[in-house]
Amino acid sequence: MNTEAKKRRPKKSSLSVPNGNSNGNSSSMEDKKLRRLRRKQNTQVMRKQKQQALIQGIIGGAVLVIIILTVLDKIFGEGETARPKLPKNIKKKIMRPDLDNPSMDDGIGNTFQNMKNQLKRIGQYKHSDYMKNMGDHSPAYARLRQEYDEKLPYDASDPLSKQRIQNFVSSLHKRSYKNMMKQEMSYDIYNCPEFPLPEYPAAWNIKDVLDNWAPNDATPREYIYQGLCVFDYEKDYEKALAYRAAEVPFVMRNDPRILRTVERWNQPHYIEKLLGDHTRYRTEYSPNNHFMYWMKPKKKAIKEGIVEKDWKPPTDMIRMPYKEWLGHANVTDDKLGPDHEHWYFRLIGCGGMGRDCDKDSSEYLFDELPFFQPRSNNPLYMVDPKKQKGIHCRFGMKGVIAENHFDGSRNSIVLLGGERRYILSHPDQCENLSLFPRGHPSARHSAVDWSNPDWAKFPKFSLAEVNEVVLQAGDLLYLPTNWFHFIISLELNFQCNTRSGVEEKYMGAISDCGF
Repeated sequence: MNTEAKKRRPKKSSLSVPNGNSNGNSSSMEDKKLRRLRRKQNTQVMRKQKQQALIQGIIGGAVLVIIILTVLDKIFGEGETARPKLPKNIKKKIMRPDLDNPSMDDGIGNTFQNMKNQLKRIGQYKHSDYMKNMGDHSPAYARLRQEYDEKLPYDASDPLSKQRIQNFVSSLHKRSYKNMMKQEMSYDIYNCPEFPLPEYPAAWNIKDVLDNWAPNDATPREYIYQGLCVFDYEKDYEKALAYRAAEVPFVMRNDPRILRTVERWNQPHYIEKLLGDHTRYRTEYSPNNHFMYWMKPKKKAIKEGIVEKDWKPPTDMIRMPYKEWLGHANVTDDKLGPDHEHWYFRLIGCGGMGRDCDKDSSEYLFDELPFFQPRSNNPLYMVDPKKQKGIHCRFGMKGVIAENHFDGSRNSIVLLGGERRYILSHPDQCENLSLFPRGHPSARHSAVDWSNPDWAKFPKFSLAEVNEVVLQAGDLLYLPTNWFHFIISLELNFQCNTRSGVEEKYMGAISDCGF
């Protein structure tokens, strides 16, 4: 037996290199190269393992942060809020990766992006009207609100801050309006009974009202034909709630939440900062001061003679930035006559409206107008929160007329600056108001030019009964389903409204009228 120890040959590595020419040092050189390659291979493996461990740790940490933020949000966030339905186009964006963002091309990227969005909100200012699932949650809006909340501090328990706001809003009221028919009425509009009387609200012949104050004349009158009760929020809340339950119109004043918005919106340049310099919003244009809603006529309506063959839209739908509209609106009276061009500016806060809403929606309206937030604990202005169809604001220049019409749902209308005159009619006046028929592009609107009525062509119009009220900054008008309203802007003004479901009480009168 051969007792001489046999030398082991080194195992060949898959990373081995060619031997090259044979010489005395070839074996040792080969060993060195193999050892170097093994070390390099091991280093690469360890580096990959460390990278994988790091990625897993980051993902785990991100998930943990999101879980903690979610728990904290539930603990410290808003209580009861309405959860809006997401528009379809938004759902698609959430369900698919953002192809324009390389960091969101897979699950890891989505996790990082979600974490980034959550972390942005840490330490961000939350104003007192913040809603978790609705409104504008952008850092830019948070900074703007923080700036003005610090400038205009408010504490509901502090009489001084409440008095400051009331004094400011009162300073915006340039005049008072007296009730012309006070002596002939069975109730005092500033001290109404606990429940509405059968004859409420008082109404008068339309000829008398228009003769006293022609719609084309925006010059204020000292006496008007007012039949609506005016309630004070602090003193008459329960009374107003009874009138709302009876589904009759009324005016509410001195709601602290509304007054806070009025004070903010009437600060120099606040609205400009809120709306931005370049965003183009919906705007209606008219060659005169009359504005009437319209839809594109259907071929069937033209064929049946409901619409004239040469019918043309009464207004043009365009878009422009707020400052551009303000340049048109804020001009001298010699450029504001009824035959001059007028522009009607519009904002929409979509909320849960979905795909039918404006693509340039203004979600900050839910933050700016907390009294219109869809909460179940807001029975005075928000009867059915689930039926809300966004918040709509219309800014009118002096002389703008919105033609007489009815809406098929409850309306809460607030004036945040300037003055507007409303002429109201009970739904049972439908036939006397001579509306365009169903199928017409402007159905639900009066066919009569109230500025220059053709009494011979519309004989029933002379029988109509109406009442009027002038809304000033801080006033809110509750308007039940199907009540008619004709609106005149007495000066540059800001008006917003929201709807909250349908009441069946007046459906019979509207149905008898062909609607």
